[in-house]
Amino acid sequence: MSSQSSFPEAPAAPTVVEPTLENNLNVMGRVVFGLMLRESRTRYGTSDIGYLWAIIDPAIQMAVFWLIFTMLGRSIPVPASMPEFLITGILPFFFWRSCTIRGGSAASSNLPLLTYPQVKVFDVVIARLLLDIATIVIVTLIFVVFLRFTVAQQFTSWVRDPMILAEAIFTLFFFSFCTAQLSSSLSRLWRSWPQVFSYMSRPLYFTSGVFFTLGQLPTTIRGLALYNPIAHILEWLRTGAIPGFVSNYYNPLYVYTWAIIMLFIGLLIDWVLRLTGHSEESH
Repeated sequence: MSSQSSFPEAPAAPTVVEPTLENNLNVMGRVVFGLMLRESRTRYGTSDIGYLWAIIDPAIQMAVFWLIFTMLGRSIPVPASMPEFLITGILPFFFWRSCTIRGGSAASSNLPLLTYPQVKVFDVVIARLLLDIATIVIVTLIFVVFLRFTVAQQFTSWVRDPMILAEAIFTLFFFSFCTAQLSSSLSRLWRSWPQVFSYMSRPLYFTSGVFFTLGQLPTTIRGLALYNPIAHILEWLRTGAIPGFVSNYYNPLYVYTWAIIMLFIGLLIDWVLRLTGHSEESH
């Protein structure tokens, strides 16, 4: 007889991954990347037409208002070309609006995925934000190159102060993330919130400085416009981007105060939903 036991060997114990910060970040990174791929296919489809719409939509907006300004004989209030002035208003506003609306549907559009313990609503919001960032960067570069070879708009005409422009762009991204997180939490309490915000954002399109600067407004109206943090961001962006234009009406502290308050409220609602067992996420 063989001296070896006839009993089968016990299976090896599964490898347990320690819940360290590094491991958690690695898992989160893989989850966010996977969500970005899924979101890109869902949003734009598998054909190039879906991606083209991200370019066509703001291009139509710019062409319409360029035509209106030309027909009315209205000049722009900054030392820049009409396309540059419109792009530095339309694209940032569209980006913020898209982040907020898509943040509102982050949970409802991904209910099957939220049954996995690794996937959180927070991850979905970040994935959608990163996809929107990639989209606006590509669309902006396409517009800049297109205008260079069609109307001889020089590349240097898009940057007045690189540091101010970089700070304004980062603030736009951070502010959009905070509003997206708040929108995500509000929609989990109030299902109609994304539709309500969509209607609310329409008047903001015409009152956030997309087609004007704060300096050209009468004092009383400017005082009201300064309550709008988006107006501060657009003024900040144009100060960094447009040579010859400097504004003293934007306040970075005001924008960040708004952003942090919205982020705090959004995370607080998310925490309460988890605590009370009303979260869509797996426990």
